[in-house]
Amino acid sequence: MSDKPSLWRRLWTIPGARWRLGVPLGGLLAFLLGAIALAGFNGVLTYTNSNEFCYSCHLGMDSIVTEYHASAHFKNTQGVVAATCGDCHVPHELLPKLWVKIRATKDIYLRLKGEITPDNFDKEHRARLAAIATTEFKESDSHTCRFCHDPARMDLENQSKVAARRHKGMVARGETCIDCHAGIAHQLPRGE
Repeated sequence: MSDKPSLWRRLWTIPGARWRLGVPLGGLLAFLLGAIALAGFNGVLTYTNSNEFCYSCHLGMDSIVTEYHASAHFKNTQGVVAATCGDCHVPHELLPKLWVKIRATKDIYLRLKGEITPDNFDKEHRARLAAIATTEFKESDSHTCRFCHDPARMDLENQSKVAARRHKGMVARGETCIDCHAGIAHQLPRGE
């Protein structure tokens, strides 16, 4: 038989002097690298949800940014902080957010490749992208809208009679925010 102790015995033996310092330092190093990676990942997610990031492609494409700046989601009488592009177009939960960002790389690729340009955006791409956004709002029951707007907390008494009636029965009718409020931050593409 070998003089070498079994793996089981080695696992339960107090480590030698060189390991007593190495294991905690290795653990600390792994923790620090993980924290740096997590901070970097969070920073990238935050930046790619910012208006500045969105404007880097959409600025100059027809009037999307101008329309948004004129909307109640950017400027309002109550002075409420503006909703960013990401607040409306990107889910707030991590996995759905990552899925949207992965799918968006297709359009970023087309923009970098020169297939989507400020010159052809309105005529060739806006209707397609608006249809995708509308479908996503409907399929998610306008989830990103409801992150800020809760129909259960709406003061129906201070709304117009039509708005109060529509909001009161929207769930029973199977409606969602986008059914009435399409075009609230961006004008609908021509022909929609």
